[in-house]
This record gives sequence, structure tokens and C-alpha cells, in this order.
Amino acid sequence: MSSSTRPARQGTALLIAVALSAGSTAAAPKAEKGKVDPARPFPPSYITIEGHKNVKPEDWKDPRLCGQCHTVQYEGWNGSMHSNAFRDPVFQALWALGEKADPNLRNHCGACHTAIGTATQTVEFVPTTPLHGGFKAPEVAEQGVGCDVCHTISGTNFNKTAVLEHGNSSYVVAPGPTKRAGLADAKSPYHDTAKSDHHTKSDFCGNCHNIFHPTNDFPVERTYDEWKYSVYAQNGIQCQDCHMVPVEVANKVADTMTRPEHMTDSPLEGFAALGGPLRKVVHTHGFIGGNAVIVKALGKDKVESPEDLGRDKNYGEAVKRLKSAASLHTFVAKKGDPLHELTVKVTNERAGHHLPTSLTEVRQIWLEVVVTDDQGREVFRNGTLDASNEVPKDAVVFNAHAADKNGQYTQLPWEIARFTDVNTIPPKGYKYARYYFNVPADAKSLKVSTKLHYRSFAQQLADLLLGKGAVQVPSIEMATLEESVELSELQTASAGAAADKH
Repeated sequence: MSSSTRPARQGTALLIAVALSAGSTAAAPKAEKGKVDPARPFPPSYITIEGHKNVKPEDWKDPRLCGQCHTVQYEGWNGSMHSNAFRDPVFQALWALGEKADPNLRNHCGACHTAIGTATQTVEFVPTTPLHGGFKAPEVAEQGVGCDVCHTISGTNFNKTAVLEHGNSSYVVAPGPTKRAGLADAKSPYHDTAKSDHHTKSDFCGNCHNIFHPTNDFPVERTYDEWKYSVYAQNGIQCQDCHMVPVEVANKVADTMTRPEHMTDSPLEGFAALGGPLRKVVHTHGFIGGNAVIVKALGKDKVESPEDLGRDKNYGEAVKRLKSAASLHTFVAKKGDPLHELTVKVTNERAGHHLPTSLTEVRQIWLEVVVTDDQGREVFRNGTLDASNEVPKDAVVFNAHAADKNGQYTQLPWEIARFTDVNTIPPKGYKYARYYFNVPADAKSLKVSTKLHYRSFAQQLADLLLGKGAVQVPSIEMATLEESVELSELQTASAGAAADKH
């Protein structure tokens, strides 16, 4: 048997509900017919257009045009989750289910996944698209979070949100010739430039990487908040310092709490643009996180498509990032013949937010433990994927559990009112899992194999959204530890007590 801070919960219904909660379908108060509130023209999102102008898709540039001068940035963006924010088939399917539940909430998802489509109101729902329907938009809008989306953001509306915090696309867009970034001396023969401190801070990312329920204000995704109250924020480390640099640099940032521009040996020197000056730090634009599933699955039959050229590189970076994020320690103690206790300590070493983050009810980080004795007998096993590629119900899983206003488990995203249990691991924090098993009397030693796995969502959810067999959801081994234990050296004590000393 196994125990942890809470039992794992699995099931298609829960996964559907929580994944959809990012596009929650509770109806927000509507303006009178024919009238638009200039302070919130695309409810329930908080996106606004500078000067309340009317805009069209042609007001934003195609990223391929930007890539002619900004090659490093374009190569990073290509094949990234930002470039696929609109096309992501899992998102499309979830969005379609949300659309069917309440089309008034289309802007809630769209404002972050296709700012251009939302600002121009050119997103269309096609109900006949298999399996659940899908969305289409002008090409530049379907390019997701493209170069011109971020670099024409001129401010934030966080002080106008219901929670007075960044989130739910709380940004101001100002498409046009002026491109904004953190450089004070940038000059371009093609476009105007403006220095923007907002682009250098985590607040910029928080405009989309914080999502709260549009009617009850419950924080469904809290990546920005998790960073804001972490040791990273206390040391001035921003999202950009880890997610806009190679994994090796991000690891050093996390280990030393030093920003890349303050490192003496940072390998980020280069040119931010064709013909520009040599700079100490040139940021990559892959914004790599842990989503290796979609990056790997997208465009496998379209290797020449613009959104796919950087697929393999971004996939490799995502895997490396996951493998460097956490560590494992194990402790075995004798509880009395033949019962033994194994304690596993999982530490969030290098993520500036919780593990997992974002839709924590959908993400799966879990432990797999196998114990064998010196005669090759399997003494204990827990957390091994079953024949259906699913995490066993008794596995120790780090995620959260959603409930409705009455405290009951819910599969309806618009009913989500709170989490009844949260078992995520905070930045530089740790969690324990404990297991108990009997050891054969003639065993002399044990081999303890422990693995920490990650995947973005369950196989059941993939089958439902994409069709059964369309993709086998891959699992990434975040950390692996094998240790040998001599039973004669064990004391009758608490493994948990030993673990607390480390």
C-alpha cells in the first residue's frame, strides 16, 4: 500500500472539467445590445485597444517578416507553444466544448490564445470540424502569440480586473509601426522602437499566465502568483530570466539566484537584430516550459510548415527543462518485522513556480517506486502506468482537486469554486510520499528504484479530445534514483524522521 499527503485522483470526467476551466463557461454580465463598454470591449477578457481604435488583422505583421531581421528570436518562436497557441489541437477541442456550453465565453480563451482574432473579432467557430468542432481565423491570428502580439502591447489593465491582479488577458494592445521591448537604444530602419519596462518584468507574463474564473473569481491557474510569492521574486528573478534562455542558463539562474545579465560567463552574447550592435544578452523566444506533448505531436506530417520548423529543438529543450527541475531522495526504515517504511522526498529545485503549474488538475506529476530484494524478488511496486497508459489510482500524484460551491467534485468547469486539496510543490520547496511493504525474512538487501514522471494530461483526455489512438501521451522522466539498502544496517526507526533531516 502507499500513502502521501493525499490520495491520487484520476478519471476522464475530472480531467475534462479542469482543462476546460481555463475557458470557463459561466456567462459574464453582458453590455446592452448594440453597446460596447470601452473599458472592457471584449468581455469576459480584459484586453483593450489603445485609443479605443478599430483594428483589423492586417494591422499586425506576420512573424515570418520579423524573422528576416530577428533570426534568433524567430527560430526560437517557431514550433513553440506560443506559435501554436491557437492551432494546438487539445486547446481547440477544449475550446470547442466550451463554445458549445456557452459561446459568450469565446473571448475568455481567445484573448490569450489569439489576441489578434479577439481584438478584431474575426474568430469563427466551425461546428462540423471533427471531433468536437473547431475555430478558424485570419492567418496572422492563427499564428497564436506571434512577435507583433507581444511587441505591440503598450500597457496592462490589471488594476481594472475583478481581482485587481494581472490575469485573464489584462493587457493593452497598440498595433502599428512602434515595436516595444526592453532595450533603450534599439533602432530599426524598418519600424519605430520604444523602450518598455513592462516587457522586462514577470507582470508582463502574468497578464495571460494567471487565469481566474470570470464570475466567481476563483484562481484557476496561478503561475504568476506562484512566482510572485516565491524566493525567485524576492531575489528579482523574472520569468524571462528562465524561460527566454537556454536550459543550462536557466539552471544557473535558479541555483545562484543571479539574473543572466549579471553573470560573468553567460553564453547569451549576440545580435538582437540584423545589423544591430553586439549585446551581452540576447533572449531566445521559445518560452520553453514543460509541454513536450503538443510540441512533439504537432505538424509531424508538415515538416515545412512555418509553425513546425523548430518543433524538434523545442521538444528537446522542454525535455531537458523537465529533467532538471526536481530531485529525489529516499529513506528506508524498519518498522518491525516484516514491515518497512520508504519515504521519498521530492524537491522543486529549479522551477520558479509550483510543480506542476497552470492547470494543476490536469497536469500529472507522479512517483513510480519499485523495490526488489537481493534474490531478484519484487517486494513492492507502485505508480507504474497500466496497459491503457494511465496512472494507477493509488499512485502518489502531485496536482490539485476541483470542487463546486457545495464542496462536491465537479466535472463542469463553470461550477468550479475552489480546490479541496492542493498537492503541488512550491519553488525551492518539497513534498514527501510514504510507502509501506513487507520484506521476506531471508532477504539481505533491497534495491529501491524511484522515478518522477510528468505529462501534461492523461491518456483518457487525449483519447476523448483527439480521438482514441490519435496520440499516445508521452511521459517524461523528470528524475530517477536507484539506491541499495543493506537490511542489517537499518534501525527500527521512522524513515520520515530521517527524511526531515535532509
